Amino acid sequence: MLLKNLHIGLALISGIGFALRGYLRLVLDRHPPGPLIRIGPHVIDTLLLISGIGLWMQVRHGLLSWFGLKLALVVVYILLGIGALRSRSRGAGIMLYWLALTVFLAIAVIAIQKP
Repeated sequence: MLLKNLHIGLALISGIGFALRGYLRLVLDRHPPGPLIRIGPHVIDTLLLISGIGLWMQVRHGLLSWFGLKLALVVVYILLGIGALRSRSRGAGIMLYWLALTVFLAIAVIAIQKP
């Protein structure tokens, strides 16, 4: 239960952090200040990945279950997020940002409902 709560907390922090960084970068056209803002997300996401692997090892869901869909969407979320934050075009960046946030919400719904 502790690992699950840690994973949920890290997922929330990661999602909120991405939303804030994207808003700063794409909407306000500012780069996030300080090394903590640049390094922190990598630390949080690494811990999120480790906790996710730990949960998977405990539960052992197959890749063809809801877990596999969630994992595939995590990859899509990461790629969209990278594309959004590195985009040279503001319009394309904002579109990728909103798509990434939508995929993040889909991941959360799948994790909660476990269809």
